[in-house]
Amino acid sequence: MLKLGFAALLVLIALAPSLAEAEPKPADKRTVAPSAPRLALVIGNAGYVKLGALDNPGRDARLMAEKLRQLGFDVTEAVDRGLKGMTADVDEFARKIRQRGPNTASVLYYAGHGVESEGINYLVPVDADISKRADIAPQSLSVKRVADRLASAGNQLNVLIVDACRDNPFPQSVASSGTSGLVPMGAVYGVFIASSTGSGKVAFDGDDGHSPYTRALAEAIVAPGDKLEDVFKSVRRQVRLATREQQIPWESTALEFDFYFVPPVPPPSPSAQLLAAARETGNPALYDLLIERFPASPEAAEARDSVGKLRQAPPAASAASPSAAALVLARARQAQTPEAFDLVAALFPDTPEAGEARAAAIRLREVTVLDSAGPTYEGRQLVQMIQEQLLRLGCMLGERDGAFEAPTVQGLRRASLLSDEHYLWHRPTMAALRALTKIASSDGCRRQQLIASPRCLRINGEDYCP
Repeated sequence: MLKLGFAALLVLIALAPSLAEAEPKPADKRTVAPSAPRLALVIGNAGYVKLGALDNPGRDARLMAEKLRQLGFDVTEAVDRGLKGMTADVDEFARKIRQRGPNTASVLYYAGHGVESEGINYLVPVDADISKRADIAPQSLSVKRVADRLASAGNQLNVLIVDACRDNPFPQSVASSGTSGLVPMGAVYGVFIASSTGSGKVAFDGDDGHSPYTRALAEAIVAPGDKLEDVFKSVRRQVRLATREQQIPWESTALEFDFYFVPPVPPPSPSAQLLAAARETGNPALYDLLIERFPASPEAAEARDSVGKLRQAPPAASAASPSAAALVLARARQAQTPEAFDLVAALFPDTPEAGEARAAAIRLREVTVLDSAGPTYEGRQLVQMIQEQLLRLGCMLGERDGAFEAPTVQGLRRASLLSDEHYLWHRPTMAALRALTKIASSDGCRRQQLIASPRCLRINGEDYCP
């Protein structure tokens, strides 16, 4: 019965394109539009009067301001701010957000000292003179207050990033109260809060002019197509590896919108795919087909200009010929999306290519469903696929032989350090395979060997020395 039910689900998914034409489409997932106003406030506190100057917050703040400007943010920079100045900066920033309207996306980035006291996180201004625990609250700015001010602006999305706790400059009476690191916070509606390290941990200041956290963040936010949450997962992984697991960032979120610093590249439209095939072949019939099927598209205008020039050439094969279908099918194979293969089946329904295209579209949709529905591979085939990923990531020596023996087990142990997802490294599971496929080759074991010297690690409750 389970197999029959699952097969029925796959049939419905395969029919989704045709059903979508007959039924109204549901509202798309809410995403902050790339054209939405973007505002940023960047604060770098380094010149502490009583607590000692920090080396990198000023450079980190400038780096983040530069990256955010490149991404279309209207950035305000503030350097070495006292308590009154920081409070005024935050209030003015919230006012600007409200003024720009409810669609605004904002980022507030802070680099400098930060402390946690009595379960409350604080940003420390440069004029703070903290000699006892009671001095923290009146001389610092609560992270919760900052988050509440952003939330009060009533806009779609706010991101609050705190790269703090770089060392411990406080007297022993303060340091002993658990001030190192920031404690994970409860959610604040409309705000994504990110901290460079957790409670009881120190965030490293870095030895290349930037903190490991800000360096990783500056690289991650320019990656196209990564959602906000995925950006910070990448940052956490990079910081964890770079600091040998001594610094682990955290996030707290209460967002209802997806956000991309750099939006994903949209897949080519059917008319664009057809025009590309027509350009490559110079086949007038493909231009005619484009004009017929997509007359209002921008591509149709180019097709009309081009097809007249080609009429003097020898007659080409008809648009429904296997050669024309093969050209569009080749485009679909490059795109590897169900919609691209749907186009082949729709344009050339009676060709052999249409059959292949229909099968490919169904297969791609099955992969999406099966990825979340449970195991799809078992036994030797599953082990071979795991080995293929381990070889890709440089975590394993040997061959893709399907034997789950010492080289594969050792490889899974190494690869477990590259992912935030947990899986059993001593068994071949789909959870392990899915986690491995999400790791970029550039983040593999070869990179880990470069940034972390060999040492014994504690993995799944067991000591392991690579």
